[in-house]
Amino acid sequence: MVRLYIIRHGDPDYDTNKENGGSLTENGIAEATALSRALSLEGMTHAYTSPLGRAKLTAELALVGIPKFSNRYYGEQEIESSGDRSDSKLNNFEANVQVEDWCRELSTWRQSSHLDEFPLKHPKKKAPALWDFPAPIIRNQLHDITKGETESKGWKESCPDYKVYQNEFAKFKREADEFLSRHGILRGTDSNNYHLSKELASAPENRQQKIGIFCHGGMGLTFLSHLLSIPPPMVHSSMWLPPSSVTTVIFDEHSTSDGDIIVSPRAIQIGGTNHLSAAGLQISNSLYEDNGERPAGIKHNFW
Repeated sequence: MVRLYIIRHGDPDYDTNKENGGSLTENGIAEATALSRALSLEGMTHAYTSPLGRAKLTAELALVGIPKFSNRYYGEQEIESSGDRSDSKLNNFEANVQVEDWCRELSTWRQSSHLDEFPLKHPKKKAPALWDFPAPIIRNQLHDITKGETESKGWKESCPDYKVYQNEFAKFKREADEFLSRHGILRGTDSNNYHLSKELASAPENRQQKIGIFCHGGMGLTFLSHLLSIPPPMVHSSMWLPPSSVTTVIFDEHSTSDGDIIVSPRAIQIGGTNHLSAAGLQISNSLYEDNGERPAGIKHNFW
């Protein structure tokens, strides 16, 4: 069955290379390097990255142990670290890791309500991202839905901040499904179900694809909510993807009587950081979270 890895970039340095989407701190580089040891054992067949610098650098460091995607290899020839790459030949990272614009962070999706009730500690900064919205507020807004009330409003109406971005979310879902369709995973019309294309269904050897996407915390959570058909506010307020974490989704296969193969996305790991433990590392605190007191993306006291 097809396996998908949603990989968040390492601990970010948003100020270096700011115009191109940032870079990584020393901790982030160490995290991505530790991740390379784990990914080299996975047998990844396809790799993609966000266009933003912090994700691209994470991908380059994390894929160095896989010759097909490594910046150390061209074909079977290893490129010396001091070698000249200015000629027409591309290293395998540049040649085989595709940049996907839809995987960039959803940086415009921001909280607009409750800012008077919970004012920003840093007034000059932007309002918090939607996935940093105070979880108690989201849980209260979704109370009827989570209790299974059949006459309750939908999640977009219950969570007014999310309704603002419903068109952007619809566009994101279309782009995500177009991406999956390139791998033979097709969403049915007006359906939450995916099925395998005829070409993929007839070639069992190609159903063992292992696809890695290097992306961002908010984008990764939103992609996960789409795959699992869970409203984004529920995922954003209940899950967290640490820097350099790996979220693994398998596409569980179900054969029908007419020969169709329906596939159901199942998350078998969310925000995994086993590679850090194996390397003797811990999840890094971020300089952007209360001067290094908390890891990136963990909020408390409503910002």
